[in-house]
Amino acid sequence: MLGPRGPGSVLGLSLLVPLLGGCPDSEAKFNEFLDNTKDDRDFMPPPPPDVMPAEADISGDFLLAVSTVIAPDLPMQFVATNTLTTDEMGNTFLAACLQPLSLMQGKVNVPRQPIGDPLCYKDIPIAEGKFDIDAGLVTVTGMANPVTGGDIEATLKMIGTIIDENFYCGEIEGDVTTPLMANLKGSTFAAVRLEDPAMLPLDVTKNCNGDTIRDME
Repeated sequence: MLGPRGPGSVLGLSLLVPLLGGCPDSEAKFNEFLDNTKDDRDFMPPPPPDVMPAEADISGDFLLAVSTVIAPDLPMQFVATNTLTTDEMGNTFLAACLQPLSLMQGKVNVPRQPIGDPLCYKDIPIAEGKFDIDAGLVTVTGMANPVTGGDIEATLKMIGTIIDENFYCGEIEGDVTTPLMANLKGSTFAAVRLEDPAMLPLDVTKNCNGDTIRDME
C-alpha cells in the first residue's frame, strides 16, 4: 500500500530508479510502478508558479492631470514617476512621486516647469489593476494652481485603475481647505505615459473617457 502523497513519494521514486538498473526486469517493474501510481500522480496539484502574473507595468514617467469639479478644464498637472515591484508572494506594489508643474492662472499648457517638492507615496497595493492612494493632507504651491493661483491645502484620496501600461486613471475624493472650502467628489484624474518628461503633450487627458483639453490659440 502506498503511503501518504508528498515530497517523500517523489524522493522514493528518485531512489528507486537507480536501484532498478541492476535488475534484469527493471524496466517492467518500473512500468508496473508507474501504472500502479498513475491515479496518485494525476491528482497531485501542480507546483505553484515562481512568480504570480504581474499587473500591467506602469513603471516610468507619466503626465498626470487632476481635473476638479471646481474648474474641470483647468487641471493641475504633475509628472508622475512610478515604480512597480512584486514580492515573493506575487503581490504587486506601486511607488509614485508626483512632481507639480507650474501653470499660469487660466492656462493649461504654460509654463509647466517643475515647481515645489514632489509628493511621494510607496507600498501602495495593486489588485486586479486597481489601487487607492490615500494622500492625506496635501500642500501644493500656488504656482501650480491654474484656477486661483493660491497655495492649495487639501485632504485627498486617489482611486485608480490601470487601463494598460501607457494609461491609468480614476477619481479623486476629499476636501479642499485652502484657498477655498470645497468638496472634491466627482473630480477625476488621468495619467498618460511620457517618452520624454521634457516633451509634454499639448492635449492634456483629464479622465478615463480620454477627454482632453488644451489652451486655445
